[in-house]
Amino acid sequence: MDPILQTLFSWQFLIFGIAVAAIMFVVRRTVEYGLANWTAASKESKLWNDLLLPILPVLLGAFGALIFKNYPYPDGLTTGSSRFIFGLVAGLLSTLFYRVIKALMFQRINTSLPNTATPINPEEDDATAQLANEVRQTINPNNQ
Repeated sequence: MDPILQTLFSWQFLIFGIAVAAIMFVVRRTVEYGLANWTAASKESKLWNDLLLPILPVLLGAFGALIFKNYPYPDGLTTGSSRFIFGLVAGLLSTLFYRVIKALMFQRINTSLPNTATPINPEEDDATAQLANEVRQTINPNNQ
């Protein structure tokens, strides 16, 4: 296999990308909570949605790779610039990794739940029942 593809599909790359997605999830939730509760700015602002959200994972990945020197990078990534590029690409693909893993998990959960064809009553006050109903509708919107 080509060494570049081998690096892209390595466990180190996937874990690094998922770590960037996890950090970005926390940052996004925190900032959007702050925007909703403490400022007049809206979380639907173009600056936040069109500039900062797409750029932050790439920056987090690139600078995280420079900061975390003891991370088990693939063989051959010994210089700062090679780690920087590794983190740049991992940050760029982190959202894709997050979406794929989330879809696989929901698919696995949906197939292992009994009676998935029977919708849960949305009028119940149980938050878990509502969440399960939303997950089922997201996975299979045609199955009502």
